[in-house]
Amino acid sequence: MKIIIQFSLLIFLFSNGIFAQVNEGEPAPDFTLTSLSNEQITLSDLKGKVVYIFFFGSNCPHCRDNGPITETDIYQNFKDEDNFVALGLDTWNTSAGEVNTFKNITGITYPLLLNARQTLVDYYGNSSAYDRSVVIDINGNVAYKGSSFVNNDYEDVNESIQDELALATSNEHKAELPNSILLKQNFPNPFNPTTTISYTLPEATNVSLNIYNMLGIHIISLQNGFKPAGEHSITFDASSMSSGLYIYKLSAGATTLTKRMTLIK
Repeated sequence: MKIIIQFSLLIFLFSNGIFAQVNEGEPAPDFTLTSLSNEQITLSDLKGKVVYIFFFGSNCPHCRDNGPITETDIYQNFKDEDNFVALGLDTWNTSAGEVNTFKNITGITYPLLLNARQTLVDYYGNSSAYDRSVVIDINGNVAYKGSSFVNNDYEDVNESIQDELALATSNEHKAELPNSILLKQNFPNPFNPTTTISYTLPEATNVSLNIYNMLGIHIISLQNGFKPAGEHSITFDASSMSSGLYIYKLSAGATTLTKRMTLIK
């Protein structure tokens, strides 16, 4: 009889989400909740952005004390970042009026969502772990999961958000890079006596950039060494050279590109 009771208790605990919770590095449980402004917000729609979540109880005294920290010491630090979103989730399932009172007391300006008790259970395995911070990375995984009140770990939260935003920016930069090496036309052209030569590398490699006259005689080496992926520019000063047509040649890995430029004095 004792075994049956214990087994029944385990079934009850699992079915009510007491043991079920998400860990850092795991996919964040999705949710669709309504905001105070009556907007439907779905977490999975925010993939590609770093999402900060503040789990709170609208009438919870320490949540009211710590809510301003999430505004001034977290949200305000990152609100101008295109890849950042902050959300507050009311886990007490109180009325919109009570959540609005919480908003006014704390001064929170980011969206507050209603009826999020089950979402808290999905993340923490119980409905009493409010006044907590969670950070979701651009891939929709839990990057940070707070284990204490917000006032105790907001610096760790900031560090996590900074790290994730840096990764997001790095990924965007990689996506913008071309698949092949690009050598741009110098600007201005014609020029006297300086001009800028720019090129873009899809990956890091050894690079040499040289200037030749129209007879193929080497005039000067502008760059010679290892360069990271991305766009690079160098200003070429031809004060000591005569007017005429010149060739600049970029060698990067197995690729060689050339263009002509005109010096007029």
